[in-house]
Amino acid sequence: MSVALVRPSRPPLAASRRRRSLALAVITTLVATLLAAVQAAPAQAAPVLLSQGSTVTASSQENGGTAAGNAVDGDGGTRWSSAFADPQWIRIDLGSPAALSRVELAWEAAHAKSYRIELSTNGNDWTTAYSTTASAGGNETLTVSGDARYVRLTGTERATGYGYSLWEFKVFGTRDGGGGPEIPGGGDLGPNVHVFDPTTPNIQGKVDEIFQQQEEAQFGSGRHALLFKPGTYNNINAQIGFYTQIAGLGLNPNATTFNGDVTVDAGWFNGNATQNFWRSAENLTLNPVNGTNRWAVSQAAPFRRMHIKGGLNLAPDGYGWASGGYIADSKIDGTVGPYSQQQWYTRDSSVGGWTNAVWNMTFSGVQGAPAASYPTPPYTTLDTTPISREKPFLYLDGNEYKVFVPAKRVNARGVSWDGGTQPGESIPLNRFYVVKQGATAATINAALAQGLNLLFTPGVYHIDQTINVNRANTVVLGLGLATIIPDNGVTAMKVADVDGVKLAGFLIDAGPVNSPTLLEVGPQGASADHSANPTSLQDVFVRIGGAGPGKATTSIVVNSDDTIIDHTWVWRADHGEGW
Repeated sequence: MSVALVRPSRPPLAASRRRRSLALAVITTLVATLLAAVQAAPAQAAPVLLSQGSTVTASSQENGGTAAGNAVDGDGGTRWSSAFADPQWIRIDLGSPAALSRVELAWEAAHAKSYRIELSTNGNDWTTAYSTTASAGGNETLTVSGDARYVRLTGTERATGYGYSLWEFKVFGTRDGGGGPEIPGGGDLGPNVHVFDPTTPNIQGKVDEIFQQQEEAQFGSGRHALLFKPGTYNNINAQIGFYTQIAGLGLNPNATTFNGDVTVDAGWFNGNATQNFWRSAENLTLNPVNGTNRWAVSQAAPFRRMHIKGGLNLAPDGYGWASGGYIADSKIDGTVGPYSQQQWYTRDSSVGGWTNAVWNMTFSGVQGAPAASYPTPPYTTLDTTPISREKPFLYLDGNEYKVFVPAKRVNARGVSWDGGTQPGESIPLNRFYVVKQGATAATINAALAQGLNLLFTPGVYHIDQTINVNRANTVVLGLGLATIIPDNGVTAMKVADVDGVKLAGFLIDAGPVNSPTLLEVGPQGASADHSANPTSLQDVFVRIGGAGPGKATTSIVVNSDDTIIDHTWVWRADHGEGW
């Protein structure tokens, strides 16, 4: 059974940490240069944005809303501003040395008239890379040159009576000899993402076709996402099989309404739902045809941001066994009936009632949940969830795809989306590398180094090197249970000890050569305080064996403090192949 966990923080270090936000990928254009002999010159390495989400310190700040970290958060609406005095400075720690090529400054009206850009390899000894005594403010692009880990802007004369004020302070360059060719963000979502609107012909036929492929494909290679644009859909019964995600594309679940059902049953397994794994439903409103929707699942089958205008049945037809599941950020107007469902965890939701329990039903921050009474009946109930964050999700803003990243919640109770603005950030798709089948780990890592987030489209991805997530606030989001397989004994993914990384919606499947670990969050000895902006794992599943021979010593290692683990299933196969 899956639970929500937060790894507690060690005692805070002396230095303060500031919230960091998601990186904005600022991309340069490569121009091919022809030689006189008609032979094309080799492509030049593209400088990448190095500063987004980096650690920043400053000589002062004007008030609590103008922290230094605002200057590297990728948000043009937040700023750092200093005290009203000369001189003042702001310093970026890039984390490791880099060959720098340019600096971009976006000044607020209170800009510097005189300032210099300084570089350092150790944080103590500085050289001047650029200086001026006649800045006009606004947006400035400065050419710099030098190897440095630290970049400092020192203002020596203000242009106004206020302090120095920067919307953004961006540093570009390359590491390890170059960033490689520039990788574009955005693009289409690939062949396994099926997008519908209310006018799409034969929606039911397409949904049925995919279900027929996936109903019994417990260890198959098919991966699918069924995405529905905002609107109303009539007479739909979407049966959901293995490795299938169904989701609405609205910012709110009520934007996409089915007069119909989203169904999981167990006819394929003689009415036994204990192997109904690896599927999901998200961000939809349902008016069930018969008043009650059936979602008879076991592990790794999240039910998120759903609004059921009726009841919810968690057992298969005939009330055969089912073995545990997960609801979050959902509103069920009617009664939830577990019946034969053995165990369940429901978080930050609202229910009209709950009928029974078998082994254990756990509630955290759920309006309408039964009172705690374990062991008779076995209800474990917490009034609120101390720390939580909802899963990032893809949505349409007009005709533009974006990913909404919900903010951290403290002492949450009930859904995040009902009756008000949802705190969080919307990130355009062009700030994601859209990963499609055939992509290599080298390209994925280059995209991350360039400052892009990752959106894995439905598919199976074999990798020969570790995917390294080193930048604070990076989002790694999978659609359709995208699956990552390390083929040669590497760790599939490692996350640095940085703030606010979001991992969500994918499966790591152990490869045939033993991996010491499959997922690592923070290196051994990690000690940074991330309590203001935790890293989170949501619907991140790990499997050793089942689909084939799989070997790993340890599935998930979490070293970083304050990590939120919000629904995972770490499975050592007890059936299938290679167990």
